[in-house]
Amino acid sequence: MGDSLNSPEEKARLYLKKHRIMEMLNYLTFQLLYHRPDKPREFLLNMLSKIKIAKTTSVDFPYLIDDSNLVSMFEIMDPTNQGFITPVQYKEALKNLGLLDSEEVIDEKLDVITKDYFRKDVARKTLKMWLSF
Repeated sequence: MGDSLNSPEEKARLYLKKHRIMEMLNYLTFQLLYHRPDKPREFLLNMLSKIKIAKTTSVDFPYLIDDSNLVSMFEIMDPTNQGFITPVQYKEALKNLGLLDSEEVIDEKLDVITKDYFRKDVARKTLKMWLSF
């Protein structure tokens, strides 16, 4: 069993997990698909440059999904305008945004996710993600 911890596959998995590489790649991929820039490589390099500058200067991290986009996303998941979505819908939205840790569990005490909670928690998770890179 000790050998499996030292296998190249396990070392690679631990490296990716430690540095949150999959979360970053998921988020960058989402941004590419959301914005569909004419020059995707330039877009990604610009985004990574903004992250680097933000980390070294402590300025705001790039929030490429602004509040109006979050509201629109929420409203798509709440087509009958009830003012809430289910935790399952929320988990799927986080997964699509690349903001859901593989081990993360959505608070089961929450019966519903309100628009305000959705906006604030996505902003919090986005900042947490940027700080981890």
